[in-house]
Amino acid sequence: MPRTVSQWRGRYVREGLAGLSDKPRPGPRPKYSVETDKRVLAVLDRPPPAGFARWTGGLIAAELGDVHEQQVWRVLRAQRVDLDGRKSWCESDDPAFAAKAADVVGLYMAPPENAIVICVDEKPSIQALERA
Repeated sequence: MPRTVSQWRGRYVREGLAGLSDKPRPGPRPKYSVETDKRVLAVLDRPPPAGFARWTGGLIAAELGDVHEQQVWRVLRAQRVDLDGRKSWCESDDPAFAAKAADVVGLYMAPPENAIVICVDEKPSIQALERA
């Protein structure tokens, strides 16, 4: 420890505050960059491959081709992305579903003047008990 302190003091004397910044370290250059992280996260915006309900670390790595699965998991952990938590709450075959959903959301975002918006949610009694 005294050697480390002496080294830092010497760098400060020779270089001032600039000497206290971290210096390049020996070893190989990092294999992955911030761009790799962005590519991993961009995959999550696309639907998973046919036959799969959601993305997994292995599927993301296979999709990218040049990123190891462990790096995918590192990125997801760093961003606090839970792949199991990315579930779809509603799927509809109705071609007009998006327009209907936009109308409902519009009521909440900008209700008509002097109007009351009431939401009725159908839940089995067991779910209601669990929430209480």
